[in-house]
Amino acid sequence: MRIGLLGGTFNPIHFAHLRVAEEVREAFNLDKIVFIPSGMPPLKKQEVIDAEHRLKMTELAINGNPFFEVSDIEVRQNKTSYTFNTLRYFKELYQRDTLFFIMGIDAFLELKFWYKYEDLLKMVDFIVMSRPGFNSLEKSEFIEDKESENCFRIKNSDKKAFFISVSPFWTSSTLLREMLKKGKSIRYLVPDAVIRYIEENQLYR
Repeated sequence: MRIGLLGGTFNPIHFAHLRVAEEVREAFNLDKIVFIPSGMPPLKKQEVIDAEHRLKMTELAINGNPFFEVSDIEVRQNKTSYTFNTLRYFKELYQRDTLFFIMGIDAFLELKFWYKYEDLLKMVDFIVMSRPGFNSLEKSEFIEDKESENCFRIKNSDKKAFFISVSPFWTSSTLLREMLKKGKSIRYLVPDAVIRYIEENQLYR
């Protein structure tokens, strides 16, 4: 199989997460995308609610899409979540399959701050999504050369980074949290099931 791995805090998950995942799945002919809510993210310390809530919201959000699934690998570790360890787990789990790590270009450009980033770049191929203001991988310090329009070779690695321009969205988890704190509606920005869960558990108030 061709499997995409999409990590994130999903704090909370929203339609932009789901839509870009669907666009990536279709563009790269992936058999499935695994959403991986972070347990204790090392680079995001503030306003990250309990991992069990974020896991449940992610499960509710993807319900009904046969190509999406959720992994609780980072949530159940109960320790700081490092992508290096997560990818090592999935490489062992899917030894006969092709894995792609999906991330935004803003995060890819900051990989040097990640745990064991040099080893990380040698583990799997990357699918890098556009962000407003970030539309090219060519200036990344991790890129050696360009193989095709949207395919780049990673330095000191046999892996590649594939760039994809995805639909731009103005919403973000940060904005949603601010709206919820002010008592504003987030309807049509987040799946209804997730909204109900947030209301029932009085999250982000």
